[in-house]
Amino acid sequence: MPRRPPGGPSPRVRSFPFPYSGFRSLLKPSQTPSDLRTEKAALRARFRAYRAALDPRTHVALSRAITERLTQLPVLDRARVIHVFWPHVERREVDLRPLIRSLAAADKQIVLPVVVTPDRNGDARPRLRHVRFTGEAALTPNRWGIHEPSGGESVPPERLDLVIVPALGAGRNGHRLGYGGGYYDAFLAGLDIPTICPVYDACLVDQVPAEAHDVPVRLIVTEKEVITVP
Repeated sequence: MPRRPPGGPSPRVRSFPFPYSGFRSLLKPSQTPSDLRTEKAALRARFRAYRAALDPRTHVALSRAITERLTQLPVLDRARVIHVFWPHVERREVDLRPLIRSLAAADKQIVLPVVVTPDRNGDARPRLRHVRFTGEAALTPNRWGIHEPSGGESVPPERLDLVIVPALGAGRNGHRLGYGGGYYDAFLAGLDIPTICPVYDACLVDQVPAEAHDVPVRLIVTEKEVITVP
């Protein structure tokens, strides 16, 4: 499978303290960690309610519009090894299945996440394994109903050119709200490659409150616009 063109830049690795010792500097004046978590929980509930109310026709239309904007991104065109999530369409995640099929047909190497659950030794750290996509027949649902490769080649993060990150919603400040497990933040903390978060415009806000471990994305794509995070 084609890799980054010879002479092209290799992925840069950045170091994030985990957790960051300056956590309180991320808080607004008079805001406590408890306030921040309450605010994030309220936003999650709002975004989940929006998804739950989406009718199938609107879901398809919005997903198509977001996908069209994604396909026009030069950074996606340049990428050869792309990490992307397989959407949980029953929960009205942005349906990226047509995009994944199109990218695979264009000889892009597609990599899907596999959730690594805590082991018997008590390691509860959030972790993802990254496995090459070989076709839909090789996907099986995990305990949360997320379709994952049931086997296949593991791909080290250093080989990735781009990551498309799932979220319930996002802020124009670049921070996203996932499902609260911390898997993607732990994954992205050591990478310095383009990251894209597709969300519905109704789930886009000015600011998503950030905790120490939250890693911002570079681009946010809705059905209406593409936002480049400074």
